[in-house]
Amino acid sequence: MIFSRASYVALQSCIASLAVIAVFVPPVGVRAQGASSAGDSVVLNPDPLSRVVGLPPAPESAAAREDLAILLWLQNARTPEMEANAWLLLERNLGSFSRALGVDMAKSTPQINAALKRFLIPVDAVMGNLKNRYQRPRPFIAESQIQPCLPREQGFSFPSGHSTWYRAASELLADLLPERRTRLVAVGSHGGNSRVLCGVHYPSDVQAGQRLGVAAAAQLIASPQWRAFKADPAVMAEVEAIRQVTDRALPQLVR
Repeated sequence: MIFSRASYVALQSCIASLAVIAVFVPPVGVRAQGASSAGDSVVLNPDPLSRVVGLPPAPESAAAREDLAILLWLQNARTPEMEANAWLLLERNLGSFSRALGVDMAKSTPQINAALKRFLIPVDAVMGNLKNRYQRPRPFIAESQIQPCLPREQGFSFPSGHSTWYRAASELLADLLPERRTRLVAVGSHGGNSRVLCGVHYPSDVQAGQRLGVAAAAQLIASPQWRAFKADPAVMAEVEAIRQVTDRALPQLVR
């Protein structure tokens, strides 16, 4: 089985991230409300986001064949431990980033949790619009030899929703805590790569979702609503509490 250099790099990145353990226990502008300014809203510009995502590989193209080859290789190579780790990120839950930050987010960061859920709503909306535009079938529907190790979800495949959400969330959290950026992005990437491991998305779906997540988060971070959120004293207090966890005390992400 021969891959292009770009696909080989993508495959290596996917495999490397599968060991991450990340939990404690019609296009229009889309709006989201931040915690600090409930009367205001962020409007995402979908046109540049659509350009960043690009197009899915054409059926029977070389890129589509490489997508399938990677899925089949991973299907034969995955272990029970890899599959179990993929299940940890089945739900899109901000608690998945707890290990990267060194705190239990459900208990320690209620202001950040509540606000990020709202800021991520328009990101999901843009992603859903693009899925409906391209209508790419999921791999286990298009290819009978694909046997997923996660639930057979409904809906279209491109771009990956988990990849978009997890990568956008990691970028937003990294803007709050840049010193934790490497750890946060590792979790954000694993949220998408686990979908490839288990055959519910093609690699190109995940790559497109990650591009969308980064670009959408950049629009949110540039907004006055995000700046107001970051300046909220309650949010600043939660950020400072996270910073009290020293690098030496942070749990390992990879085992």
